[in-house]
Order: sequence, then structure tokens, then C-alpha cells
Amino acid sequence: MDAFGNALGALGVYFALMAVLSVAVEAVVGWLKIPIPWLQGKPSPSDVINEVQDWLPTGSDEEARQQAMLARITALNKTLEAIGEVRLSYRATPAKIAETVGMATTKYVKLERNRRAVIRAMAITLGIAFAALFRIDTVALLAPIAGSVVDDWLTRLSDDTLYLIGLLLSGFAASAGSSFWHDQSARLRSVKTASEAVSAMVKQSGS
Repeated sequence: MDAFGNALGALGVYFALMAVLSVAVEAVVGWLKIPIPWLQGKPSPSDVINEVQDWLPTGSDEEARQQAMLARITALNKTLEAIGEVRLSYRATPAKIAETVGMATTKYVKLERNRRAVIRAMAITLGIAFAALFRIDTVALLAPIAGSVVDDWLTRLSDDTLYLIGLLLSGFAASAGSSFWHDQSARLRSVKTASEAVSAMVKQSGS
């Protein structure tokens, strides 16, 4: 039980460090989004059309239908402009609107995928930089709880190589986000609580 408790303690320290490192990375990425609008993300054309449904004019007369169509096109044009698409004419037919929404959504998905990839790459790079700055070495932190197989593998590598690997792992870990590490910390606390309860039961049964 002592070894298990020590392992939980080492993991707790590691999770806490990763959470702090992730917060630092997210803060810098958030600051970089201010001067770089592309990193802020854009609304999805399909989502815009769905969201305006709640406040569109209601009624079966022609005027209400025209007002609803104008509202849809106005909202959609703002999204189209944001992702670099051509604006729709206010006389566009429903078929033209549906076609434009489909094309714009495809482009939006591609742009969003690229944006998230860039942000992830930035987070990893910043994570490695902060890990090097604060000397947060994942290999060194988790080595005490590594198994014999891992220990044997580690002894084959030089200290500099292990340190570089530790920094790289810390950078990748930090890019997972602070919420991820807070969740892991919560799960670890649950395991620790359960472990303490089991230990208490064992002691009571043995006395």
C-alpha cells in the first residue's frame, strides 16, 4: 500500500504541474488570438441558420415569409464574409441558399480543422518552451513510479537524451489543456479516497 500511495502522490504532483503548465500555455495562446483574428475562429454557416430560427418573424402571409428570408440571408452573409465567401443576393432562391450554405460549411470545416491544428502546434511549442524554462521533465517526474522494463530502457539513454524526451513529453502533455489535467486530478483524488477507505477497512478487520 505504501508503494501505491507513493505512486498516487507522484502522479498528483505531476498532474498539478501539468495543469499549471497548461494554464500558462492557454494564457499565451489566448493573448496571441487578439492580434491574429484567424485564430479566434468563425461561426459555422449551418449553426447561424439554425440559431436565427428562434427570432425569425412568424406567420403564414407573404410579408412574414419575406422578412424571414431576409433575416436568414443577412445572418448568413455575415458568416460568409467572415470566411471569405461571396455574399448572397437578397433575391436568392432557397435552392441557392441551400447550395451556398453547403459549400460554405465545407470550407468552414476545412478552415476550422486547420485553425485547430495550428493552435495545437502552438500549444505544443509553448509547452516545450515553458517546460524548458521551468525544467519540468516528465521522464524525471514519473521515473520513480516506472516499472523495471521502463527503468531498463531508460538506462540505455544518455541524460541529455532523457531530458530532451522529458521536455517533449511535457510539451505534448501541456497541449492537452488545463481542463483535461483538472479532470485527471479529480479522478486521482477519487482513487486515493477509495484506496484510503480500503486501507482503513483492512486495518479494522485485522485488529
